[in-house]
Amino acid sequence: KTMFYVNKITPSEVVDFAAEELKKYLRMMRPDAGDVKISFDKEAKDGFRLGLMSDFGLDTSDVEDTGLDDIIYIDTKANTGIIAGSNPRSVLFAVYEYLKKQGCGFYYPGFDGESIPISYTTDARELCDVKYRFVPTTRYRGQGILTHDLDYIDFLAKQGINTAMIEFFDPGCKEYLCDPSKPYVDAPDLNVNLSKQIKRRCETEAAKRGMHFHDIGHGWLSEAFGFDSSLDRDDKPNRPCYNPGHNESLYTDEQKSVLALKDGKRKFILTRPVYTQICMSNATSRKTVVNYIADYSKTHSNVDYLHVWLADLPNNHCECDACRKMTPSDWYMILMNELDEELTRRNDDMKIAFIVYTDTIWAPLKEKIKNHKRFVLLFAPITRSYANTLPSELYDVKLNPFELNKCKFPGSLYEDFMYLKEWEKAYSGDSIAFEYHFWRNPCFDMSGIQMAKRIYEDARGYEKFNVKGFIQCGYPDMYFPTAFAYYTYAKTLYDKSLTFDEIAEEYFSGVFGKDWKKLYEIFNEMDKLLPFEYLSSPEALKRPNVYVDKARAAELEKMGSVLEAERLYIDSHKSTERRVETLALMILEKHIEFVSLLTEMFLLKAKGENEKAKELFENMKITFGRHKAFLGKYFSYYMYYMTLQYCAKIKHEDSTYYF
Repeated sequence: KTMFYVNKITPSEVVDFAAEELKKYLRMMRPDAGDVKISFDKEAKDGFRLGLMSDFGLDTSDVEDTGLDDIIYIDTKANTGIIAGSNPRSVLFAVYEYLKKQGCGFYYPGFDGESIPISYTTDARELCDVKYRFVPTTRYRGQGILTHDLDYIDFLAKQGINTAMIEFFDPGCKEYLCDPSKPYVDAPDLNVNLSKQIKRRCETEAAKRGMHFHDIGHGWLSEAFGFDSSLDRDDKPNRPCYNPGHNESLYTDEQKSVLALKDGKRKFILTRPVYTQICMSNATSRKTVVNYIADYSKTHSNVDYLHVWLADLPNNHCECDACRKMTPSDWYMILMNELDEELTRRNDDMKIAFIVYTDTIWAPLKEKIKNHKRFVLLFAPITRSYANTLPSELYDVKLNPFELNKCKFPGSLYEDFMYLKEWEKAYSGDSIAFEYHFWRNPCFDMSGIQMAKRIYEDARGYEKFNVKGFIQCGYPDMYFPTAFAYYTYAKTLYDKSLTFDEIAEEYFSGVFGKDWKKLYEIFNEMDKLLPFEYLSSPEALKRPNVYVDKARAAELEKMGSVLEAERLYIDSHKSTERRVETLALMILEKHIEFVSLLTEMFLLKAKGENEKAKELFENMKITFGRHKAFLGKYFSYYMYYMTLQYCAKIKHEDSTYYF
């Protein structure tokens, strides 16, 4: 018996996938209702009809660009009706929105993170009628993907994320094939060939969902000259280099002559090519870079936006007499215009993203982008504080002048925006924020609520400056103890009319049911004892005793009762039959252990017992590492330990980590 028919109106691989997704969840929701038949029939008048709005004669004139802008359109009754979008990706989003209207929820990556209602009736009329037309309030809703687990990409699409980026030629994967019984530091690395295969696998899965694909970022100034741009590709037997560029002695002075002159020498910065600028006044070197990028564009036609960034450390630009005549941003604009000319000559319409980041936060003084349609500006305020957001009122602020290789970078998001405004003189196209909410910041947020609030405030505050969206630079496995922060990010970009409290209730009630407020209150109490601004103090790198605080010690002593309340909450809800809640409670059990250990570490530091705190942190990597097999999808062992070791003072100042 067949209760449901899905008729595809538009020929498209993404629409094909959307139809399969609709079939899968309809069968899960009605397991005894028979098969779901999928057909391609442009003339179909019944069943669920999936396709582009234009193929149904529906108006799309309210958006500027149907390729960039998503419209979600649903008009269904029982087991018939239209599910459509302005582009193939939007059709998939419309399917997910339809399923959400039927009571489905997607709260963590993977099957166990879903909540799918079930009914054994064979009456399709139990499905609610849906009439819905919506244009998401943000054009670019993006995430950088650095993972081997495809559940993350699946989760992003279900949150309405329409843009995927994979940084670097060789992105690596910090915890691939690691021993789950050991902490990150003992995890084996992967070789460059496997890393690239993982990247292509992720690209294909993003394409299946119709996402805009953004590629590369840093590395062009290395790869164009045969230098290895890998961040972590050391000379180890288990990580063979295709060109071991970290060993500077392997290159001749002639090869290194293209590098930036810094302190009288042309050498790699910190031995890594990806951190090293080139001599931008050298027209031959620029031509080499331009041709390399254009060749890559030709052989990577799946890419929608190529990101062409400079090297990945500040204050390392060329100091030769010729380069000194203009700012790095001026030389950058010359390179971008030369790239545009070469791509135009080759009839290549590839979009290019250039980045306002560290030294290029200072706008060019002379040069401008010539072909604005080719480019998008990426605004990357990496030096900002995440302890606060934009002010409610705009005000004048004195900006630091540009000083070659002596730049003093802004510390607040508002200052960053004042620098960005100067870029309007050189460029007038779309701007996207390249943000770092999911980089190290979740490591300072024990509940996930503090960062969710910051994301919500930032996403709305950016509207003042006409930035048309976000790509998050960060790890996709930052869902600890919940995925609420990421859910908030996606929801806010999708619909900025939602209040923070509405998003919180939707997520926590969807995961934890009617008693969700009890847990939410426990998390808020936890945040008072370990606030984000305390853990993330930028002074921690400068003053060894920044965490010595008797008043804070007294507060941290109270954490035991908060964690006991969390334990009692778990114990009182273990009888749940909802698998998403079971998963969440299992994660909370590990969360109690993690917060307890971290609280003990900061309590020792508050009392001035730094050596004991360091010893505890080292032991914590071992003891908490035993949960890796279970927690690996939701907790980034690499990022948490990489970040918190600075708080523990295992490592001290390191310019490769903080600017």
